[in-house]
Amino acid sequence: MKEENIDKNTSIILSGRVSINRSYNGFTVDKEYDIRILIPLNNDELPDVWDIGNHIDKSYIHRYPDGELCLETKAFIALCFYNGCSLLQWMENIVEPYYYSYEYFSRFGEFPYGDRGHDLVGVIETYQQIFDENDCAKVYKLLQAISRRKYKGHLPCPCESGLITRRCHGRFIYPFISDDYLFSIAKNDYSSLCEAIKEYDKQSNH
Repeated sequence: MKEENIDKNTSIILSGRVSINRSYNGFTVDKEYDIRILIPLNNDELPDVWDIGNHIDKSYIHRYPDGELCLETKAFIALCFYNGCSLLQWMENIVEPYYYSYEYFSRFGEFPYGDRGHDLVGVIETYQQIFDENDCAKVYKLLQAISRRKYKGHLPCPCESGLITRRCHGRFIYPFISDDYLFSIAKNDYSSLCEAIKEYDKQSNH
């Protein structure tokens, strides 16, 4: 991996070859991939990866037209870094599994670790995982509470379970309330969800 370009005010760009050696269900991937990584120097931005060796088929659903990889949702990756994930761990736990999943999918037509939906479906699935909550209505209420940026651990949880927040979803929503970057992501996701619901209601009434 070598430095391709450095702008001390914005980002570091690295390009080179990474080796993937992983196995699952008896299927092993031992290959090298040419990639470019953009590492923002601003803590309020996330690193991006491009497939510069054209190893990923252009029709693959988790690859953007310009070669950028759709690794995960912003909320999921941002929370990983909030919880202390290093760039090396990001490579090992997010980037490498992406390539392995692609090869597995190409061979078997299914994903080894499950698949995240795109757009708002993926956003909702992300918060279901983060909040440890399958009920979409409760996920919506928790995002609504985050968007208001008020955390009172002794008050009833926004999910309306009847428990106080600190004994229910408090530990899951607190990072999004206390951290400015996580809050901005959650608030934006909540706004997008509200717009989608309004549009759905509008279409349903016609």
